[in-house]
Amino acid sequence: MTRVALLWHMHQPFYQDLATGEHILPWVRLHALKDYWGMVALLREFPAIKVTFNLVPSLLVQLEAFAHEEARDRHLELSLKPADRLTEEERAFCVEHFFHAHRPRMIEPYPRYRELLERRGGEAGAGLSARTQASRFSVDELRDLQVWHKLAWIDPFYLDGDDRVRALVAKGRGFTEQDKLTLREVELELLRKVIPEYAAAAARGQVELSTSPFYHPILPLLCDTDVYLRTHPESRMPRARFRHPEDAAEQLARAVALHERLFGQGPVGLWPSEGSVSDAMVPLVAEAGFRWMATDEEILARTTGPGFTRNADGHLEQRTALYRPYIVGREGGTVACGFRDHALSDLIGFSYASWSPERAAGDFIHRVVEGGRRYAAETDGAAATIFIILDGENAWEHYDGQGRPFLRALYGGLSEHPDVSTVTMSEACATAADALPSIFPGSWINGDF
Repeated sequence: MTRVALLWHMHQPFYQDLATGEHILPWVRLHALKDYWGMVALLREFPAIKVTFNLVPSLLVQLEAFAHEEARDRHLELSLKPADRLTEEERAFCVEHFFHAHRPRMIEPYPRYRELLERRGGEAGAGLSARTQASRFSVDELRDLQVWHKLAWIDPFYLDGDDRVRALVAKGRGFTEQDKLTLREVELELLRKVIPEYAAAAARGQVELSTSPFYHPILPLLCDTDVYLRTHPESRMPRARFRHPEDAAEQLARAVALHERLFGQGPVGLWPSEGSVSDAMVPLVAEAGFRWMATDEEILARTTGPGFTRNADGHLEQRTALYRPYIVGREGGTVACGFRDHALSDLIGFSYASWSPERAAGDFIHRVVEGGRRYAAETDGAAATIFIILDGENAWEHYDGQGRPFLRALYGGLSEHPDVSTVTMSEACATAADALPSIFPGSWINGDF
């Protein structure tokens, strides 16, 4: 039986300008409408599937603020302002920024949204400033843009089954100010459902929730900037060496405290920022109460020596090294660690969007089963543990149906296959036995910094 540990990394940086209070980009709010709730709610259809969601603290605090109407961003404010009261500068902002969506999957399917984009960038607007382009939009067109800017990001569950959303999509154009308020009602409803849905999934034992250091700057610079010399020995270094492990410990402590407040118990798993690790951070992770962490296969390859290669069919050739958890660190400060299969993870993140859902899911499951079969043959029947870790929100706008057809095919196929079981990261790492007293410093990008 091959064990698959799937971790969806849900993340956004902290967008709030602490001087003005404004959130400078809308991605927390927009991805909450399209991905954050729906990704975990979908699992109710597949009770046999277990997954791990990594919820970064900087995302969670912003989700809370938007759900409580305590956060503001300019995109939101201008989407709600009456279209006939927009200033010339605000009209230009809307025309410039309200088409931030994947054109083939999120704009082209909606005739009115496509028409508005063509009006901005077609023959009449090419090469013109946003202000000049906006001058060509009527008040009614701007109001339609205000609606479509948000409507295109609404969760597929709502697009398919919510009467309010279905009515707006069917209407298509000629929206009213009341339509905008209706859409705002849906927006707040979705925002307020996100955190409770994760809590419910965790409570029923289907999902494990893990965390990351509270802020993104790499745990602070992996506790000593001289660690960079191990990966780039000829590099110019800062004149002032940065060595503040107490900052790293504080970020971990704050992450644990937020997780406890929101979910009622502390996390036992950590996805380090950018999957970045070093020897100095391992004991801090252990001291903060974490039992497992995870990073990329390239870190394992650089730690143990031999690299990982794949044959012409894309199957990993060093299965016995990668498809198992390890214990990282020295006595008194050890943490179990899973290393993700980079190639399999990236197939979901970057390749399968152009495939049919059934073919993509079938290919993925075949690769997992084949990898597990070969691992068992090489280890006297031992079960492989394959770690699949990738961003949980960024890929789906490139997929048909915002990724839901693929995910349904994937979860359904994994549920039904007799040779595969899905496990949480804690379950996957519980069998760790092989020791790595030292770990190569680097991130999940190229295995370095």
